[in-house]
Amino acid sequence: MTWGLNSRRGAITIGLILLLTGAAQAEDGRGQSNISLEGAFRFSTVKTCTDVVIGSTAHFYFNGTIIYDGSGSAKLTQQGTLVLPGSTPLSFEEFAELTYLLKPNGNLVQEGTFVAADRSYTVTGVRMVGQIDAQGTIVMLNGPIPPEQETVTAAGGVISHYFCGASGTAIRMR
Repeated sequence: MTWGLNSRRGAITIGLILLLTGAAQAEDGRGQSNISLEGAFRFSTVKTCTDVVIGSTAHFYFNGTIIYDGSGSAKLTQQGTLVLPGSTPLSFEEFAELTYLLKPNGNLVQEGTFVAADRSYTVTGVRMVGQIDAQGTIVMLNGPIPPEQETVTAAGGVISHYFCGASGTAIRMR
């Protein structure tokens, strides 16, 4: 009798494990998601970049808003401060048109081109990865690992290449 009871418990345990595994697989891209990314978010990001050629390092601190349309496009506006070693910090403003892909498990990839408000430069190759919470109110963002090369083109045609790491948080505005 004991063996029969343990077999039933084992079968129930295995059934629960299979059920949970199936649910996890469905959330990982094979099922539908109730998560959507739509609306206005306020964000703060820190970014550190290294020049590919000369190895100098720059630190950026950003605050801004991003509006996700729920269909894979977003508009971003941000103000920032650039800190270079041994220099006075510089303030700037820029905007971006982004595309994003939100997977059913809440993983997010967004990328786009950033343009200075005064049109003095353009940054291409900017990509962030992240995760949105189940309620769709908080997005954690990071630079991809390994870092991908970003290209800065100044208005005069001067081109620089950087590898950057970034981390930030965006919170839905009510």
